[in-house]
Amino acid sequence: TGNSNQVFVSMPPFRGWWFFFLPKIRVVLDIRDGWSIGIKSGYGGLFKKKPIKSYLVSKIERWAIRNAALTITCTPGLQRYLRDLSNKDVVLIPNGISEEDEKEIENVLINASLPFDYRRRCISSVTFCCAGKFSEYGAQKVKLLLDKVNSRYGQCEYSIKLFGADRDVNGWVAEYVQRISESKGKVEFIERMSKKELYAAMAECDYGLTVIRDPDYDFGTKIYDYIALGLPVVNYFERPNHFTEYFDAFLDLSFGENGVVPEIRRKRLIEEGLQCVNFKKT
Repeated sequence: TGNSNQVFVSMPPFRGWWFFFLPKIRVVLDIRDGWSIGIKSGYGGLFKKKPIKSYLVSKIERWAIRNAALTITCTPGLQRYLRDLSNKDVVLIPNGISEEDEKEIENVLINASLPFDYRRRCISSVTFCCAGKFSEYGAQKVKLLLDKVNSRYGQCEYSIKLFGADRDVNGWVAEYVQRISESKGKVEFIERMSKKELYAAMAECDYGLTVIRDPDYDFGTKIYDYIALGLPVVNYFERPNHFTEYFDAFLDLSFGENGVVPEIRRKRLIEEGLQCVNFKKT
């Protein structure tokens, strides 16, 4: 934080509690993931719900927020939940994209064969991409997403490129896509690569894919890369939620909730989030 008596504590990994007990130390608490609400919901259905543990953990969260000089979080859903939990103000600063990554993407788009705002809307084929984990966030969610992709774009051949995904964990995806598409769709597993190479490869795709553990509290981070690259994101949800409301302008199929284009630059999001906060550095 730039001051010797201020400490920035980010959770997870849920360490650094001891800073709260040091005299004259002001803790800036950054809650990046819903701890108690995650346990309560089974992290979006991935694990067994544990209401008693969630209740105990919520007491720790409440105590930490009340004893922090400032608490920030990254989604509107978490902001509302933590505010209600602690009865204290919680500042919203979404993840966004860093200046470094933004510049890298700008360079990729300048040198790409396609102009920045070009959209290939499937004359003969369409390509989807996902960077990082895929079915690790839930096989049922992925099946729902793949079903939406196939029903929406399966009139032509399509390819799903999984960059850096665990082939062992996601091997079933290729077979599932082949079956539901009657072999019109295929899945490509692409090994990890440098960020510059990844951005260049994704820039040649048509749509981005992201799987959200719990859309009311979790937005993930890859969607900001897709947005910066100009890729619409496939909306696989059956009904509106916090995720679809916030990113409405970037979805391939909108629920018509919100036409406002949200800021995605991390630096600007931090500036906007802290503008109205009465927080002194000394």
